[in-house]
Order: sequence, then structure tokens, then C-alpha cells
Amino acid sequence: PPVPDNAPASPAERPEPTFLARLPARLGQDLLALEMEDHYVRVHTAEGSDLILMRLRDAIAELAGLDGMQVHRSHWVAAAAVARVERKPDGKLVLVLRNGLRVPVSRSYATAVREAGWVEKTGP
Repeated sequence: PPVPDNAPASPAERPEPTFLARLPARLGQDLLALEMEDHYVRVHTAEGSDLILMRLRDAIAELAGLDGMQVHRSHWVAAAAVARVERKPDGKLVLVLRNGLRVPVSRSYATAVREAGWVEKTGP
């Protein structure tokens, strides 16, 4: 049956987060993490990384609808990128991503990371 024009979009038809349009084609669209570097955002994808001139806060705002979260004042991570979570001797968490990148979790974001269920992905 035909779908009425005013029907809500299925998840597959949701518009891509606007930030993904900023990525250089060679990096693909498999976003793993964002990292603040001076006045730039370093974008990490499965294909590599590059710098984009913008504030991390603005980049995160453009990622609306993508499953991920800010885990540190200078880091945002995609949920699908987290391979495992390690706990350092001082109790702080470190996210280990699929590409081997290690991302610190600051104490102020640790509760949100735990509530998201990411800590269950613990490893050696």
C-alpha cells in the first residue's frame, strides 16, 4: 500500500546528520570519534583522520540523531566505535575504539558512559 506523504520517516529514511557532509570523501562515513585540537576538530573514521575548522560543540550539535556521546571536554565517541572499556589503576575509564584509538573518559562524563551500558564492554 502507498505510504501517505505525512507519514513519519522510517529510521532508514532519516536525514544524515549534517556533520557527515563535512567529511572528506576519502574518510568515508564510518565516524568513530571527534577530538578537539586547538581551533579544529580532528575527525576519526574507520578510514583515517583529518582536521576540520570548527568548534567541537558545533560539531556535536550537527551530529544530532547519531548514537554517540561526549565523554570528555575534548572528545565525542560514536557508540558503535567502542570495542572495549578499560579501567586505569586510578579508577578512570578509557574507551578503546575499533581502530585502537584510546579515548579518556573524564569523571564528569563517567556516569553517562556507565548508564549507556558501554562499561559492559570491558576487556584486558
